[in-house]
Amino acid sequence: MKIIDSLSFIGQGKYKNQNAEELIRKMDQNGVEKALIAPVDEYVVAYNTEGNLLVQAACAAYPDRFIGYAVANPWFGNKAVNSLKRALENGLSAVYFDSSIQGFPINDHIIDPLMNVCKEYNVPAYFHTGTPLFALPFNLHYLAIRHPDVRFLLGHLGANDFVSDAIPSLYGRDNIWLETSLALTPAMTRFMKVIPDRVVFGSCSPRSEISYELKKLRYGEPEQSALEKALSKNIETVLGVNYR
Repeated sequence: MKIIDSLSFIGQGKYKNQNAEELIRKMDQNGVEKALIAPVDEYVVAYNTEGNLLVQAACAAYPDRFIGYAVANPWFGNKAVNSLKRALENGLSAVYFDSSIQGFPINDHIIDPLMNVCKEYNVPAYFHTGTPLFALPFNLHYLAIRHPDVRFLLGHLGANDFVSDAIPSLYGRDNIWLETSLALTPAMTRFMKVIPDRVVFGSCSPRSEISYELKKLRYGEPEQSALEKALSKNIETVLGVNYR
């Protein structure tokens, strides 16, 4: 069964350290065909251009294994808009945000210019969730209402403290999918049963282990069709024309 990891990181940072070759070894050990990769935290917050170049280089070196997230911090204003456009024009296929470290509530209007870029380039946007007060599932719900033409990944199922908000955050929204990394096993089992078309597997490697996150996903012995959707088909839908 094809496996696509919808969230892994590369780069050398204070809290995350992993290069492209290390990640590929882990992918091979766990039967992962492709991974969506973002740069580590320092690049997400401050060094956006350098982070995008790092991911572009990894995708160019291993085009059959990696799909790249671009990063942009909305506090940089027009500089962020131009940097994001340049990264997407240079082959990156989605955008990664962590508002809890970038310093804005997910649904703050500061993010709107970058959402307009996502719409213009037809790329999905991943948002870390589970960290109060800036990164909550309902924040993403309201952002998705404001930007109905952008496809969103709600990271970590809202994490453990806010997992009960994940499904309500989908209400009335057909443009949000739930990414599984770091979440509780019972939540994955339940969500794959009740909303199989909205669950997307991610590992958050190296913060977590690919093998561990796969075990959690498979623990409840989900139906084959639901597992296949979570492991690859749903993220292919999210990526759309950007999947390759």
